[in-house]
Amino acid sequence: MTLVDDARQAWRWWSVRMAALAGVLAGALVAQPQILTSLVAYVPERWRPLTSALAGLAVFAAPTALRLLQQGSKPDGNAA
Repeated sequence: MTLVDDARQAWRWWSVRMAALAGVLAGALVAQPQILTSLVAYVPERWRPLTSALAGLAVFAAPTALRLLQQGSKPDGNAA
């Protein structure tokens, strides 16, 4: 297995931070599913298919788009 050159700085990548946030949200929803049912109740019935598609796209697209952006770091270890 070959890692990217700056793998030691992975915790600084916005894509990793977004993935961590998604993991925390997924964990919260599994622990307390009533959170999700309460949120769904606010979405009108006819908008639910579109809303679910957009939510799925956001969960995939946000970390992916952030990973594609330049996220270089300076030699002193501070993010650019």
